[in-house]
Amino acid sequence: MLAQGKRSYDTVCGLCHGFDGMGKPGQAPPLAGSEWVNTKGFGRLAHIPLTGLNGPLTVEGKDWNLSMAAMGAALSDADLANVLTYVRESWGNKAGPVTADDVKSVRASLGARPKALTAEQLKALAE
Repeated sequence: MLAQGKRSYDTVCGLCHGFDGMGKPGQAPPLAGSEWVNTKGFGRLAHIPLTGLNGPLTVEGKDWNLSMAAMGAALSDADLANVLTYVRESWGNKAGPVTADDVKSVRASLGARPKALTAEQLKALAE
């Protein structure tokens, strides 16, 4: 699961968020140590690759103003679950795994035409 997650992460996410999860200044925030990643639940984090993200966001006390496309929307539930699990269990992150059924439930809640969310909209969702 982690090996497949790493392969998909490197292909889809690594260019912007860094292959080391440290992010890239002016481009994408870090995932290593991120409070958006290290949560008990997976809901908010799963929404980001499924809907995209638009507007200001704070990660580890640093402000970002960005737009991210729904990069994970084309991945299967299993592939996205592997990526999210890899992110939640790499680079010192200590969050739990995400299953294909978890991703499927989030995807089903989005409806046919999900729109990119803002940080405030994400905070209103269940963790």
